[in-house]
Amino acid sequence: MTATALAKHATSLRDVFERYHVGWETRNPDLIASLHSEDTVFHIHDGSDAVHGREALRQRCIDTFEKFNFSFEMGRRLYGDDHWVFEWTMVLALKEPGGAPFTAKVEMLDVVTVNSRGEVARKDVYMNGGEAQAAFARAGIKR
Repeated sequence: MTATALAKHATSLRDVFERYHVGWETRNPDLIASLHSEDTVFHIHDGSDAVHGREALRQRCIDTFEKFNFSFEMGRRLYGDDHWVFEWTMVLALKEPGGAPFTAKVEMLDVVTVNSRGEVARKDVYMNGGEAQAAFARAGIKR
């Protein structure tokens, strides 16, 4: 691939990332799902099963947004030929079992593969297990 072609490809990956991230920031499961391939795989590596297919992903997003109130602290983005790696911090608004609110931060890492049509074909999400476990335990959430 020429330097010009590489630059255009990197720009298109950045564009896909920007549209995709808007879906997550605005908690829009329809937008998120529309940017995934029909046969997408979405896997949060927290002991839960991977989700297969666009509609299943959309429903997972709906369930996640209903269950958790979180925002993002942006970190590094690294782009490859057909993927990006995104380091970020999840900022969770949680409550202790007695009702006292608290904020928890969990370091996260996304590895996202994009197909030749510019669709997200696979997303793997990894979280700092110790930080997640501590946050959910403090909130009385069994995982």
